[in-house]
This record gives sequence, structure tokens and C-alpha cells, in this order.
Amino acid sequence: MDTRISGSYYIRVRKTGWYVWFQSYADGVRKQEPVDKMATRELGFKPEMSVDDAKAHCAQLNRERSFLKEKVRLAAKRVTELRSVDETLFPQDLVKEFQEVLRAENFGSDEHLQKLYSHFNFVQAMVQHLRILPLEYKDSAKRIYRYFIEKKISANYATRILNVLNRWGKFSSKISRSFYEDVPNPRGRELSAIADAQRTKTGTNTELGVRTESSPLTLEELAKAKIKMTEEHYNWLKLSVWFGLRPEEVDSLKDKNAFRVEYNLRKKITILHVYQPKLMSIAEEKRWKKIPVISAEQAECIDLINGSNFERPLDKTVHKYLSEGITCYGGRKNFVDMMMDRGQKLEDVSNWMGHKDISTTWKHYKNKDDVRFVSTEETIGKKNG
Repeated sequence: MDTRISGSYYIRVRKTGWYVWFQSYADGVRKQEPVDKMATRELGFKPEMSVDDAKAHCAQLNRERSFLKEKVRLAAKRVTELRSVDETLFPQDLVKEFQEVLRAENFGSDEHLQKLYSHFNFVQAMVQHLRILPLEYKDSAKRIYRYFIEKKISANYATRILNVLNRWGKFSSKISRSFYEDVPNPRGRELSAIADAQRTKTGTNTELGVRTESSPLTLEELAKAKIKMTEEHYNWLKLSVWFGLRPEEVDSLKDKNAFRVEYNLRKKITILHVYQPKLMSIAEEKRWKKIPVISAEQAECIDLINGSNFERPLDKTVHKYLSEGITCYGGRKNFVDMMMDRGQKLEDVSNWMGHKDISTTWKHYKNKDDVRFVSTEETIGKKNG
């Protein structure tokens, strides 16, 4: 950095004209030196200026330099303050140690570990924004919930963030030998407010790694895809629609170790077995879901799997050719209602989806706006029709 930032310009007048000089101080010693003529032009001085004009220009330069000095000083002060606060909230040696704990305690995949690191990054940004210490986390619960609302994250993601926040709180409090109380998961009005805020999220911002809920990819929309998209992309969407698979599960159908097709002699039906890497909390042998091939379209999909002629499209490609709001999760979002329209029971479809609890299927995948009923002779609509 130029040490002259601490000095000032002035004008010396001689018989031959006026000259620009610079005066600075170092360790209490004053130093004066002329400014090179080339430099005076770069500073905005012109040979035709009168002495008064040159002095006025000097004064302007010195005011600008004074403003710059103050701006630099305040910026440096702010950086020092932030470093001091951030180091108090998240001492770097403890952060590295905690990240090592996350790695050592992770029994999932490397992808799962990276998600934990991402959640911890979110925790650090949030705590630094709120300026709260671990002993204040519990009492600051409502402020934390409001931060979730401001960031428009999902209720599910908020739960994951709180899990890592509480793990960090316990870890750092143990090191400092202080008491720690968990921040509870939001409930009631707070939970509804978080969910409502997340539903207003628009655009393609994935800064927090949160997936925006997809609209259903119906058979009508799938027909559009066949006309507009490449064969490989259409085939991928078809697999997702007719088997209700997660995007990563459709991708895994190219890996012979991630699926198998078997014929059940007792049931006299072909069954697609798909491995679910997402279910890390249960025994490996129980991570397989079984989907019966009960339609001609599903039988065609088995041929697609054997031929490996499918490729996941980018979400922006899906957005370009299909209705707004549909992503690569669209096929899975439509699977429950599509199968129930064909007379299948919700509890069976829930198993095919790979859900451990039928309530997950009902809450997140069943279209509540769909009017479903069993027709009888007493049906009013039928009598009046």
C-alpha cells in the first residue's frame, strides 16, 4: 500500500511558476518532496491552471484522500471486529475438531458427510448473523425460527440444521465445561410459519441446498416430453413416472448392483427390486424396495432398464419443455395418485415408494385436492347424472 495515503499535497510558488509537492510524516519526522510532472497530470493538474486553481485542486485532492483514509480505517476496524466476534463464536481449532467428529461419527456415504458439512456451514452463518453463544441458543429459539423463515428453508431442512446446531452446542459446551440445552424443533405456529414461508420461495436459488417441491409429472405431461425431448431424457422421465423412483434411484438403474428383476412364481408377477441408498439408518438388507410390474407400461420400462437407454435431464431442460414447477422429482410426485386411480391401495403404493411409514406417503405425496370415492348405486351424482 502507498504510504503517501497519510500525507497531503500542497503548492509551492516560484518565479518559474507553481509546483506540486507532497508532505508526509514517518515516526514524527516530516518529509517533503516534489511530485513528478507526469504524476501531476495523472492527479488532474493542468499547466494552464492559475496558482489559485492549482491550490483549489490540491484542497480537493486532500479532502478525497482524507475521506479515503477514513474509509480504509473504518473498514479495517470492521474486519478486526468481525474476526474477533467470529473467532469467539467459532474458534477455528474447535471447528476443525468438530468437523473431524462429524467425519468419525458418520456411518453414511461420503455424500451424506458433505451434507453434514454443508449444514454446519449454514449453522455458522446463522449464528454469526444472530451473534449468539451456545448458552444462548435455547433462549434464542424464536430468533432462530425467524431466521429460517427469512431464508425460506423447508421445515425438514430446518430440523436437520437444528440437529447439527445442537451437536455443535453440546460439543463446544463440553470443551468449555458449560451446560447446554437443546434448541427444540419448531412446532405449531412456528412450524407452520416456516412451511408457509418456504412455499413462497421462487426462482432457481439453491444457495441453501434445499430442493423446491416439484409439481406432479402426469401422463399428459409425459406425452409432451416424448414429443419435445430427446429419447434418453424421455425414457428417464418414463422410468420415474411408472416406478415412482427418486432421481438418484433412476440413475442407479444403470448399476447392476443397485437393482434386480425377478419373477415371483407364487405371485406370478415380475418384481423390480431397487436399492435405496438414502435409507442409511436401517440394515442394508432392508434397504431394498420391491415394485410389482402390473402394467404394460411398466413392462416396457423393464426393457428400457435392460437397454440402459436413459439419461437424467437437467431441471432447466424439464422447465423448458414441460409445465412450470415440474422437476426431476415430478414422476415420483404423481406416482401415488396415478396408482390409486388404477385401484391400488395406499398402503401398497407406500411400500413401493419405499416409505417406512404410510403417513409419509399421505402427507407428502397424496394429492389432497383430488376427490376420490367408490361409486355406488346411492351416489347422488350418479342419480342426478
